[in-house]
Amino acid sequence: MIYYFLLLISIILAVCKSSLYNSYAKKSAPTVEETFRFNAISYGVAAVIALIGMLASAERLSVTTVICAFFYAAIVISLQTISITAMRDGAMSTTSIYVMYGMIIPSVAGPIFWKEPIGILQIVGILMMIASLWLIKGKVQTEEKGTSKKWILLAIFAFVLSGMAGVMEKIHQSTEGATERLSFVFVACAFMFVFSIVARLIMRKKNGKTLTKSTVSLASLSGIVLGLYSTVNLILSGKLDSMIYYPIANGGAMLLTVLVSVIVFKERFDKQKITGTIIGLLGILCLSIPV
Repeated sequence: MIYYFLLLISIILAVCKSSLYNSYAKKSAPTVEETFRFNAISYGVAAVIALIGMLASAERLSVTTVICAFFYAAIVISLQTISITAMRDGAMSTTSIYVMYGMIIPSVAGPIFWKEPIGILQIVGILMMIASLWLIKGKVQTEEKGTSKKWILLAIFAFVLSGMAGVMEKIHQSTEGATERLSFVFVACAFMFVFSIVARLIMRKKNGKTLTKSTVSLASLSGIVLGLYSTVNLILSGKLDSMIYYPIANGGAMLLTVLVSVIVFKERFDKQKITGTIIGLLGILCLSIPV
């Protein structure tokens, strides 16, 4: 029963993470340089939380895990930077859904590279999710209030990077370092902290915005959420069946994200986006049915 409670916590943390990114993106309208500064604080805090978990579990740390974590960190830091930029220019709900749908890529990679079984229903589910993405994006317009071409490009990049992160996780789980889950999270967060600092120093401008208490608070809070989210998900991935965990986690986060974006952030959902969301949820369901 405790694991289903943790599953609910995971869904809530996923939406909190997206909401914090959206709040920062909308309130601060950050440049890429400022986003890296935000990331540095966020991943620094997340690394501390992951380190505590790693030490408490007394996990070992192999060279393989360090190498996998390095590439994973490079992908995820790019994903977070692009996601925040996309939320600045577009809706939180649709941006988050594009990121969640990145699960399509490891779902396709599994049968190709790991010889995992795939059936007709899974293929139908993937096609439904792709169709859902097309409906959710809405009409492309050049006006400020429309879905801009810039946002679509950023959302597609976020989708691909999210999928690559999933593939990187599968690669790590297929190595001898598969049991070093918390160590993997800690090293990845530490690398992302370093990447953010270096990128910030390279891109630093003399007349950049001063770091405000509000930004530090949002970044620190997102780091706490990220650290807890990663730790909870690692526990669940080892305890719950994947056919239960992934559909409920992704479908639940998707529904709650839509609700929060409409109620809290006052985003508008027309019939086309509602239809796309329903099709996407059905696609996730088809993808999760055992072969």
